[in-house]
Amino acid sequence: MSTVLRLWTIVLLSILAGCIDPPKSPYVDVHDLVVPSSHPLPPATAYSSEDLYQLGRRHEHFTLDWPEAVRWYRLAAQQRHLDALYRLCVLTDRGLGTPQDFEEAAQWCRQAAEAGHAKAMVVLGRFFEQGHGVTKDHGQAYLWYNLAAARGLEEGARQRDRLARQMTVTQLTNAQHQTKTWMKSNAANSE
Repeated sequence: MSTVLRLWTIVLLSILAGCIDPPKSPYVDVHDLVVPSSHPLPPATAYSSEDLYQLGRRHEHFTLDWPEAVRWYRLAAQQRHLDALYRLCVLTDRGLGTPQDFEEAAQWCRQAAEAGHAKAMVVLGRFFEQGHGVTKDHGQAYLWYNLAAARGLEEGARQRDRLARQMTVTQLTNAQHQTKTWMKSNAANSE
């Protein structure tokens, strides 16, 4: 048994020896790659909307610095980045990095939804269904759920079908008509 243990010890030591850097390491020191905070970043206009959005994501998900995430998302939203508009909706609704404001959250969500962001459509539908930051309106809720479903989002179809069971035939007919009108209008605007 002790022979086996000695053999394993020798094997492990030989493996670990290869992991230790020699005194003259060929690797670049990490400190050489760090940009001091005294170096200003280029102006936001130097970044694409996707770059700005990704900076926001990093601050939101990795450093949990929500105010900084909101700042970058706002800059991306100025360039009509749909995911940035959606994230601003979510963060404003929860009060993360910005004061909680249901009406403002609904506005961010509407901008993203009107531009075709399916998840924003579901959230906006929920806002209308619950009267959260907007006037409660089951017809509008159905419209946004239905539009999300038309974009292939299963959650939109589930919410639409659930809500349809609570609506009268007249309400449902009107909501379906609103959906068709919105889709025709949106198709004409995108051409």
